[in-house]
Amino acid sequence: MIDYRRTYFGWSASSPAAHADPGSGLVVHYNGAATHLDDHAECVSYWKNTRDHHVSGRGWADIGYSFGVSVEGHVFEGRGLYRYQAAQGTTAGNASYYSVSLMIGDGERPTPAQIDGVRRLRAWLTAEHGVSGTVLGHRDFVSTSCPGSELYALVEDGTFTQAPGAPSGTGDEMLGLKVGDSGSRVTLLQQMLTYAGASLPEYGVDGVYGQETSDALLWVRRQMGSKATDGDKVTSYALAQLHAQLARHQSAAVG
Repeated sequence: MIDYRRTYFGWSASSPAAHADPGSGLVVHYNGAATHLDDHAECVSYWKNTRDHHVSGRGWADIGYSFGVSVEGHVFEGRGLYRYQAAQGTTAGNASYYSVSLMIGDGERPTPAQIDGVRRLRAWLTAEHGVSGTVLGHRDFVSTSCPGSELYALVEDGTFTQAPGAPSGTGDEMLGLKVGDSGSRVTLLQQMLTYAGASLPEYGVDGVYGQETSDALLWVRRQMGSKATDGDKVTSYALAQLHAQLARHQSAAVG
């Protein structure tokens, strides 16, 4: 379920890092300083620059992380599967756990799409590769501020161990979006709409709030009994209905 593999970034298909079998779980990291990333291109540049810093600046064999999750919720391959880490700070931690870096930093909140990206990654690792479902933070291994108070709170309260598609609790970032808007917040809205069972048949998740997105939001609202006549803006009522429909749709899928 890796969305963008190493070759997409111009790297070798397999990491040159030493072999390992990190089956004990997944460790959450962040960048440290705020990144202020807003779209896919910026996240790709960030991921490449991170590897350059780790290899050229620190002398590591490769980027330090197994995986990264962009602000749009895409999973980027780093060292990937079955490779020793350079992220946890201890020999046992680097050999026994996979690592995932969310592409945010100090003072920044993860987008719901990022949270779901971690959940999707965890679900794939556990189901397809036998990895434990344990999720820890970098500071569980060494004395560090990483992954920051926002992310570590989500580690502690079990947010990352919930099933993909579950409400993330940070959807207020979508409030006020309207037709004509674009960017990562619209991408988040569109992803949430698809998780709730709505269809975006022509343009898909493209980050542009057009008629198709408006129609999808209206469909969600109608599923919850709303008498709204359009989905042109994410009001507080619309957002609450989106979360309710998402929970209902995911529950039906599990059942």
